Amino acid sequence: MSQVWVVILAKLRIARHEVAGVRNESKLKVGVITVAATLLWLGAFFFFRAGFRWIMIFGGRAGAEFNFGDLLMSRLLSILTLTIFLMLIFSNVLVAFSTMYRSREVMYLLQGPIRYDHFFYARFFECVAFSSWALAFLGSPLMLAYGLSTKASLLFYFACVAFFIPLIIVPACIGAVIAMTLVYVFPRLKMPALITLAAFAVGAVFLYIRHVLRGTQLSEDTIVPVFLEATGRAQSWALPSHWMSMGVLAAAKHQMRESLFWFLMLLSTAMVSLLCAGSIAQRIFFPGYSYLAGQDRQRFRPRRRGLLNRIERALAFIPNPHRALTVKDIKLFWRDPTQWSQFVVFFGIMAIYIANLRNTSRNYEDEMWRSWIACLNVGSVTLILATLTSRFVFPLVSLEGRRFWIIGLAPITFRKLVWQKFWLSVVTTSLFTVGLAFLSASMLKLEPVYFWMTVYSVSIANFGLAGLAVGLGALYPNFQEDNPARIVSGLGGTLNLLVSIGYITVVVAAQTFVLQYHAIGRIANPDWFRYALGGAVIAGAAVTLLCVALPMYFGLRNLRDMEY
Repeated sequence: MSQVWVVILAKLRIARHEVAGVRNESKLKVGVITVAATLLWLGAFFFFRAGFRWIMIFGGRAGAEFNFGDLLMSRLLSILTLTIFLMLIFSNVLVAFSTMYRSREVMYLLQGPIRYDHFFYARFFECVAFSSWALAFLGSPLMLAYGLSTKASLLFYFACVAFFIPLIIVPACIGAVIAMTLVYVFPRLKMPALITLAAFAVGAVFLYIRHVLRGTQLSEDTIVPVFLEATGRAQSWALPSHWMSMGVLAAAKHQMRESLFWFLMLLSTAMVSLLCAGSIAQRIFFPGYSYLAGQDRQRFRPRRRGLLNRIERALAFIPNPHRALTVKDIKLFWRDPTQWSQFVVFFGIMAIYIANLRNTSRNYEDEMWRSWIACLNVGSVTLILATLTSRFVFPLVSLEGRRFWIIGLAPITFRKLVWQKFWLSVVTTSLFTVGLAFLSASMLKLEPVYFWMTVYSVSIANFGLAGLAVGLGALYPNFQEDNPARIVSGLGGTLNLLVSIGYITVVVAAQTFVLQYHAIGRIANPDWFRYALGGAVIAGAAVTLLCVALPMYFGLRNLRDMEY
């Protein structure tokens, strides 16, 4: 295993140098990110603390023989750990593919005297760290708030840290094995088989979601049985996530032996999973990598054929060089499976959201609740949009790569390049989010004022979030990295996500304040309501204009001043 430690130590030195390099970054950027991250952590902590306190009060008296709040919180913890477990599996599939197959380091490591299972272990720990750091950051305030709300023993906090490591290893092993299997099998399948398999998988997921969402309707008489039945599915003895929830709950009650039992169950499973994943990598990793690396090298693509070339002809109304740049961006997106697979996931999230609106919108007839639902709907759609722009739009400038200097020699200005990225983002995201706003508002049967405020807010958010993503992407580019996920996870990507969330908060809060005050009768005068609503509309437009103008200006100035 010395080979593994050599690679890991080299990675640790690189990480140490990256951390030390923060001192060379913009102090404004580092300061904004630090303050925003601290406020986010504190906000999450106080939010969870208030929520857990309400659950305990809702469940009955503390110290009573039966407190429904204790049952509710234990079930919610099981659901949370299961959700995290499933999300980590999917996340590690994408991270393992980009880390083990698409990274430039892979070809150098494979040329050295290193076994394939040792290579897998070395890259595996990088995948775990890369896919789980956000979970540690956002999960720590939740578990701390849970422990303080339930007055858990000191053992609970040590158990949370101890259970975290084996919990993230198990889904990482499953995700890595899935990624290696897909790379080994899929390139050998013909296109009709791939389409059939993909259609079958999408149909199965859709039918399952449809079955879940069309379950028993909640009422005052059925809420407890339905809750117990639904949450009981997350407490299966075969789920490692359930072992963690049982272990930390036992630690909270100072039941050391039971907590140790569940910890050893999870730890042994993690170690066996890691051993099995390494054994599988020894057999299928290199054949899959070799086949994938040699695929399509000799394939000839006529210029007038193929889906991408048809898209180029369909965009003939766009003048060059903007059309060439747009087609190039589309091809880069299409040829990266980690990109379009995550895009499909966002479509799935939208489908689940829309399908669930039909079940929730019938229960609220009071205008105050309709106002809240309308504003929360705007927040949900714009948060999905912010995730799209942060993940797919922010890396566009950086993905021009080390050959960015060629663009400086081409007959095109940086202004045209950056604005081409901006309009590509606006047009692409508007096709989905504006339609989603119309559809969701129609399904919620909103009144005209709520309907058009929803459409207006989502429409301007496409411009504001695109301006932030493209402008900050040009202000803080990373031309040395070709992995979009790594570009997004840097300081610039983090800053873009935090500023995007702040922008959404301002836009949604302005209209929520006016609409909610009108719904509860605080703004009863129709003229005053129109003036207040007009002020919210103007404020949203002004903030959007600011989020477009400033980042684009500073991003363009940075590109002009850079040396390539």
